[in-house]
Amino acid sequence: MSEPKRTLETLELVGGALCLDFANTINSRREPEHDYLITYSDLVDWAEKVEILSGQQVKGLKQRGTQDAKKAEKALEKGRTAREILYRVFSATANKSKLKEENLTALTHLYEEAIANGQHVKVENHYEITWKADETFDALLWRIISSAENLLLSEELSRVKECPNCGWLFLDTSKNQSRRWCSMNTCGARDKMRRYHGRLRKK
Repeated sequence: MSEPKRTLETLELVGGALCLDFANTINSRREPEHDYLITYSDLVDWAEKVEILSGQQVKGLKQRGTQDAKKAEKALEKGRTAREILYRVFSATANKSKLKEENLTALTHLYEEAIANGQHVKVENHYEITWKADETFDALLWRIISSAENLLLSEELSRVKECPNCGWLFLDTSKNQSRRWCSMNTCGARDKMRRYHGRLRKK
């Protein structure tokens, strides 16, 4: 039976953090065979899927992207570059490897841009930073980068794992941190089938 067609609609959000879901927009990381972000329209649609953008903002950005394809393409490439930086940083973290200074520096530069464009908004008894996600072609990246910086500076960093099957990243929020797969519906199910057929061959 053939595999179902991969689309943004069917893409699972299993990362547990915005930045990890963004890093997971390639299937798979072990043997890349499908990139969900081929066009600027894809990037915008993904941002709507994770609720960074509203439907009205999506419509506006797509219209502007049609009118200025060069700027839209530049924003897409910036997003794909940022995605690789996030993957390298958190993949190294998941594998208990030392983070390369060049990747940390690249993330710092992205965060500096994001924070410079944020606004402080009071929420109850504290402030939060918000962004106008459709202010520029690449403004939707700012929340993603902020998510990455927050994760990097939090105790939850130790919970970042990498799926041994596909290489997707996820936060293991299980009580005893025993989660192994990005998703039991996909990689977990495939592992069970492999082990099942392995037992059959031994009989």
